Amino acid sequence: MRTMENKNGQLECVIRTLRECCGVIAARLLSEEEKQMVLDLEKNVEEKIVFGMCKSLNEGMRTALQMEFSVAMVIQSSKFPYPHHPHVSMRCDDQVIGELITDEGMLEELRKNRHNFFLWENFVVYVKRLPKDPAERSKLRIIYPPREAIQLQGLPSVKCSVFGTPSTEGDVLIKRMLDVSVEEGAVGTCLVGFTLAR
Repeated sequence: MRTMENKNGQLECVIRTLRECCGVIAARLLSEEEKQMVLDLEKNVEEKIVFGMCKSLNEGMRTALQMEFSVAMVIQSSKFPYPHHPHVSMRCDDQVIGELITDEGMLEELRKNRHNFFLWENFVVYVKRLPKDPAERSKLRIIYPPREAIQLQGLPSVKCSVFGTPSTEGDVLIKRMLDVSVEEGAVGTCLVGFTLAR
């Protein structure tokens, strides 16, 4: 069983590692109350219709906020090492209705099929898979899945980690929590949740 001193040392090491990442403007451990504030905001955002299609579910943020520790960060998007466009999918229960495609060859083939609709350049919606029944259609969700925080890979003090990207509203709240006021679009936010190794 780890001592409190050892735990604090491990925690400080993880936070220092995150602060030292290229492009980090500010990083701070969130309190349980702050984590709840962010979660409540994200849940409210998930009730809104996105892209004129359906509601969303930000599993990445939810998972990061449920971890033992959650660090909020304000980052320069062009410098911070992370996938700028999270892997997103549209699902109805377990069926994929739409997804982000990064393979150019596959995108070309999909564009040739008139039954495919593109929400943006590389996000395809398979129109034939869309549920016809309104009750089923109400289950459609744009899913932002959890991803591993690559910034913490290889740290022996970290048992597991999750990277989450907040909604626009969550971005504003995190900047306010970290007391960072920026107007330029190249400055974003993210959340890294992690559990320390025992």
